[in-house]
Amino acid sequence: MRAGAPIGILRLAKIVSPGMALLRQWQGTLAAGQPVFPFCDMVMAPTPGGVAAAAITALLAERQPGIWQLSGPQDISYAEIAACLARRLNADPTLVRPVSAASAGMPEGSTPRYTTLDSSALRARFGIAVPGPWRIIEELVAAPAGVITD
Repeated sequence: MRAGAPIGILRLAKIVSPGMALLRQWQGTLAAGQPVFPFCDMVMAPTPGGVAAAAITALLAERQPGIWQLSGPQDISYAEIAACLARRLNADPTLVRPVSAASAGMPEGSTPRYTTLDSSALRARFGIAVPGPWRIIEELVAAPAGVITD
């Protein structure tokens, strides 16, 4: 890269898509009246797969060198996502029982405080931006499994 080679790197945060196994599992469990145990101390800044694909396509088409980043604009916890699913399903909110990642045996360092990346360069150059996390989560749970949306 220092010598001017046309190398482009795209750093991504959490890529999500309809049919995401964890969300489908939580939906089924909550719909059955059973509790879920999401991590309260693990966050994500979700990025739809279609937006990530658009960024990759744009960078390849224009052979853009450099380091680019793409993530959602806001971190949300897995516990917040589970609570959103419970509300959407009209499930008893007490079925969402947040736990720490450490209590589930997750290794140290698996719960970064922030997962958002500065995506302003992609937005400025290509007009590519990730929508807010709640819109993404709503679209994920509303779409049939296997349907890819932007």
